Amino acid sequence: MRLRSALEDFEANTLAAVPGLLGKLHYLGTLHDGDGAYNHWGLEKVYGKDSAGSAITTCHRALLSRILKTPLSVLLDDVGASSPNCQLANGEFLCLLKSPHSLPKSPPPASQIHFRSVLHALSALAESGNNANRQNA
Repeated sequence: MRLRSALEDFEANTLAAVPGLLGKLHYLGTLHDGDGAYNHWGLEKVYGKDSAGSAITTCHRALLSRILKTPLSVLLDDVGASSPNCQLANGEFLCLLKSPHSLPKSPPPASQIHFRSVLHALSALAESGNNANRQNA
C-alpha cells in the first residue's frame, strides 16, 4: 500500500536532496531526454513509467514557474548554492542551464524568453561580482 503519490515521493525524496532551485532545475534537465520523456529508474520501478513521467513533468513545470517568480538577488545566491553540487564555477553552471534540457517540453514562448533573460542577468551579475572581488583582493 502506497502512502504517497509519485509526485509527493519525488519531491520529498529526490528533489529535496538537491540544493538550490537552479540545482533542482539542472537535475531535472538531466532526467529529460529532449523529446519530452523523463527517465528515473527508481520512481518508474515503484510507480510505473507513466506516473513517474507525469510527476517529473509536473515538478519541472512548477519549478520553472517558481524560478521565474523569484527575485534575481535570491537567484544569484542560489547560483552559489547550486553550482558547487555540480562541481562547476558559477559562470559555467549558468552556461549549463542554457541547455534546452533545462526547460520542460514545450514551455510557453514567454517563459522561454523570460528564462533566457534571467540567465543573462544572472551571468552578468555573477561576472560583475567576480570582477569586484578581484579588484578588492
